[in-house]
Amino acid sequence: MYYLLLLNFLPLLTIFLLFLILVPGQKFYLCAWSCIIALITVFPTAFIQYFVLNLPIFQGSSLLAVLVTAIIFNGLIEETLKMAFMFLIPQKKHSLAVFFTLTLLCGFALGTFESVIYLLNALQSGQNIFADEMYKLIVIRSATAVFIHAFCAGLSGLYIWSFKNKKVRILPFVYAAVIHGLYNFFAAFENDFRYFTFAAILFAALECRIWYKTLSKSE
Repeated sequence: MYYLLLLNFLPLLTIFLLFLILVPGQKFYLCAWSCIIALITVFPTAFIQYFVLNLPIFQGSSLLAVLVTAIIFNGLIEETLKMAFMFLIPQKKHSLAVFFTLTLLCGFALGTFESVIYLLNALQSGQNIFADEMYKLIVIRSATAVFIHAFCAGLSGLYIWSFKNKKVRILPFVYAAVIHGLYNFFAAFENDFRYFTFAAILFAALECRIWYKTLSKSE
């Protein structure tokens, strides 16, 4: 079990070190604080998920019900919570590059912590700890869910930056909510529609680049 948990955290540790080494002005304590914020965010998200998803509107199995659940819960509610907690990331006296990578790291950490929860739930269900399904779960989530969390957090972070600098750009947050919702909508499919999740991840990454360039020029 410890090996599986370490495997879960390996991508996060790699990104953590890369940001420290490659981003001028980045600090260890700032990166650590971003990961702590991600861990704190997991608890209200899980709490709301437990109660909100039991509401009648989210109980249907139709295509429309799945889409509504994905857009409202996974998109709007999750991204709003994430954004609210990311306001705790220090912004003053730091460059846009430092702040932006901190928000990316926060999202990456949140996705990692969620993967740990999925893994522990799978282990408690009685599955073999060395089963191939465990490794498959870790690899798939590390390549998909973790990155969508990171890029959507980056978009919300760019909105926070613009808000704190009194040059409000709401569209990055709107994109974060919609893209995250669409990602979860396509992830709910068992057929080839699931591959549209990669399109959502790519689109989120491109929007991060576009809005980062836009805010950099405005600076």
